[in-house]
Amino acid sequence: MFICQCCQLNRKWQFERARVPKYKPEYKPGHREVTCKRFSRIGYSLLTLLCIFLPGLISAARAEVTILDVRAGLHPDKTRVVLELNKVAFYQISYIEGVDSAKEREIVIDLRETPDREKMAALASRADGIGLLERIVVEDNAGSTRFRIILRKAAVIDRSFTLKPDLGHAFRLVFDLKAVSTAEWKRLVRLTALPPKSGNVSKDALEPAPASSVMKIPEHVPPVEVPVVPEIPPESSPVADEPPDDESYDDMMTGDSNFTLSGYVEVEVRGFTQSAMDPGPQNWTTSFALEPLLEYVSDSSNSQFTFRPFGRVDIHDRDRSHFDIRELKWTGTMDRWQVTVGIDTLFWGVTESNHLVDIINQDDNLEDIDREDKLGQPLASVSYDSDFGVFSLYAMTYFREQRFPGRNGRLRLQLPVDTSQTQYEAGAGKWHTDLAIRWSHVIGDFDVGLYHFRGTDRQPEFIFGADGSGNPVLIPRYNLINQTGLDIQGTFEDLLVKFEGIRRTGSAGDYWAMTGGFEYTFYGLAGGDSDIGLLAEYLYDDRGQRATTPFDNDLFMGLRWAMNDIDSTEILFGAVVDLDTAAKFVNFESSRRIGDKWKVSLDARFFLGFPVNDPLFALSRDDFFQIRLARYF
Repeated sequence: MFICQCCQLNRKWQFERARVPKYKPEYKPGHREVTCKRFSRIGYSLLTLLCIFLPGLISAARAEVTILDVRAGLHPDKTRVVLELNKVAFYQISYIEGVDSAKEREIVIDLRETPDREKMAALASRADGIGLLERIVVEDNAGSTRFRIILRKAAVIDRSFTLKPDLGHAFRLVFDLKAVSTAEWKRLVRLTALPPKSGNVSKDALEPAPASSVMKIPEHVPPVEVPVVPEIPPESSPVADEPPDDESYDDMMTGDSNFTLSGYVEVEVRGFTQSAMDPGPQNWTTSFALEPLLEYVSDSSNSQFTFRPFGRVDIHDRDRSHFDIRELKWTGTMDRWQVTVGIDTLFWGVTESNHLVDIINQDDNLEDIDREDKLGQPLASVSYDSDFGVFSLYAMTYFREQRFPGRNGRLRLQLPVDTSQTQYEAGAGKWHTDLAIRWSHVIGDFDVGLYHFRGTDRQPEFIFGADGSGNPVLIPRYNLINQTGLDIQGTFEDLLVKFEGIRRTGSAGDYWAMTGGFEYTFYGLAGGDSDIGLLAEYLYDDRGQRATTPFDNDLFMGLRWAMNDIDSTEILFGAVVDLDTAAKFVNFESSRRIGDKWKVSLDARFFLGFPVNDPLFALSRDDFFQIRLARYF
């Protein structure tokens, strides 16, 4: 089909807008693309009439929008704000600081339509003081309506979407607020262009919002697949008849169900560049993994049930084939209190190279050696969100042992680990009750966390022994410890300053360790959409050569590249250098989405120049790369 030059330019514009950085407010085109061959005289006449009458039609359509209700609800993991309307509305989201006060944080929603602001303000006042929401301010913005959400603490709109009328409800604009760190908030503020408060904004500059908007996702949360909005015929409205595949609508799903099901299935191929020290293990392996997530939110929105199992099958190493329950918990929320009972996975810490303060969950060494994968921990916890920070108490009722690759596996110690002879310092063994208390708060430009842990050490010491056949093995022993940890992250424009430190006492000895450094990000590199982050951290353990960790006097340097494209392409490259021996651990991680439901990841790890007395010497011939292809549902 022939396309004239003006339509080619229009097509190029739509293509580029569909690929704006995912951390910026985005309009994904939902209109049918206009193409033309030649205009007849009748066509020109109709176009002229359309140009004359269209502004009036648009104004009339806007005036018909009526706000029926404004309400807010508290969920265990978010605060939900809902605008109920008589028809579809168009909006734009921005983030700002310090309109009425230098310490205020606001999420601004500019509505293209002009509903009755007095009625809207009266309805909004009923939603004040709920969860993350301090209050709502409704005001005029050059003839349109500005909806200001004043926050109690740093938060973002994790999801926003429109629901069609059903179950007695009219159209609903839904905004889910989720707490983030000060660093994440300030990054989003810098990346967001806010329209002026009044006088300079044309209503036509605001774009119609699609069924879902792309917002910034916190770094520690797993990526959400964001499909491109398909073309919508002119006769249909920009409201999803069915929820997008990547959204969890909780109690607002179509129908009466409060359940949501998501997850992924994955195939992994791992290859090793050198043969193993022992003749048994293969130089490559293939495995398959499945991780579904089932969530239930009650009608009252004050309790939530979560079930997230995980399983992997490895074709060569049967000891790497394993099943685990990452989460099986009930969470209840009442005012500023939150209670969790069951199996949970928590992460503490701010540094990139070494997670010193992370203590609640056991590492899943069968998945990878980067300490990012955790085994689910049975626990009960209670948290109170006060004006002076969040206070949390944890009681862990069952200890999770480390798991290790078998004789046919790679990335293992030089001798097999015999877990059947595991020893514990605690008389109750793995049933010893561990306790932890933690305080976290935002103080100016700093995010601070402080905790104390008393219980069984997650890292074992190894004792030489023999199995039933007299073969030499390593026997793990888990000692009791007391550990105090501190993590701090300061945000200064494009610079993040990070620190983690611990002080540990126990029968195995007393010591302290720290990791500290910075991350500086160049946003919009060379006028484009890419962001480049430079990282540097120093790792120290005062035990020196007696340390059971390889990071006793080391320097980490890295580079993080986020392309901010529609496929969420990201690359992380870094190296840890031992300042005493010059040994190097080199790490490369990259990922990219393929379409709406697929994600491919390429990782590589190299162990260079490790001496015999180094804890990582056993892995010196285990340089490897791995490719993972995951399908999300």
